[in-house]
Amino acid sequence: MRVLITVPDLKLPGGVTALYNILKMDIYYNNISIFIINSNLPLILRIPVKYILFVKVLRTVDIVHLNPSLNRKSFIRDSIFAWLTIFFSKKLVIYWHGWEENYEDRIKKSKFLKFIAKQTFFKADASIVLGSIFKNKLVDLGYKNKIYIETNTADNKFIESAITKDIKKDEQIRLIFISRLEIEKGIYIAIETLKILNREKNLFKLIIAGSGSEEKKIQRLAQENPDIEWMGLVDGLQKHNLLFSAQLMFFPTYYPEGLPLTLLEGMMYGLPLITRPVGGIPDIVTNEENGYLIESLSPEENAEKILLLVDNPILYSRISINNIKKSELFTPEKVRDRIYKIYLNTLSA
Repeated sequence: MRVLITVPDLKLPGGVTALYNILKMDIYYNNISIFIINSNLPLILRIPVKYILFVKVLRTVDIVHLNPSLNRKSFIRDSIFAWLTIFFSKKLVIYWHGWEENYEDRIKKSKFLKFIAKQTFFKADASIVLGSIFKNKLVDLGYKNKIYIETNTADNKFIESAITKDIKKDEQIRLIFISRLEIEKGIYIAIETLKILNREKNLFKLIIAGSGSEEKKIQRLAQENPDIEWMGLVDGLQKHNLLFSAQLMFFPTYYPEGLPLTLLEGMMYGLPLITRPVGGIPDIVTNEENGYLIESLSPEENAEKILLLVDNPILYSRISINNIKKSELFTPEKVRDRIYKIYLNTLSA
């Protein structure tokens, strides 16, 4: 069995690149290779050269594993990869990551887009999704083959033993926000929540890590507010130290998420999660077991739940223990093993 996985440039930021930099499927299995879909060529050459090189490699493999999101750019690009895979009679596995509901609606309303989807993505031998909501959406769109619900993974190489957290309400509480710095990721909700938390006592500090379109604004806000610390992109040991020293993972996203790696990282480090029921998040986060899912975008409601945890150290410790135990399901070793079994099942089907 020979498998080809399409991925973006692994030197670039992003959820898919982070996932495969952790999984390293091509390093752990000598029958798996990767195909980089990005190119530095001029646009006029980039598209034809990309697909010509793909066909050249395609002839040597048995299974192609694509990693699209349901959005306009990915739909167009990856539908061609899918069509070529089907044309050359190779097995096809689609691992869906992000999912834009607006684009889903466009597909439902467009006979042309629906036709393209049926001739490409929906002919996949197996599909992998990041939550039950996406399984239901695929079925609703007309996909009829095997669907696996999978998790992303988080890097555990710096964790030597379980990191059970406790909290003391009279000591400084470090909230961490690790993500791309985009409005829809909830960064300003996090900042407004911090202001509410610190109205009476300045016990809370918001640590922001990441880069993105809002980066310069966040830098300025951090310079003006001593309760905010901006760290830029973090990775490796620096990210480990940040997660190790924090008390809460705060991610009030309303972006069309799949299953954010940042939440899995938080769980792996025993951090209770304050987040929202977006994408596959409700599949891993249960209220008062792993943290809180907050329907509203209200900073007041976020602050209320954070204070509830801070004022209840027994609940906080129980959630911390629960998250460490649950994180055992998505260690890199276990996720690699489950994906590899999907390949074996697909090839034998």
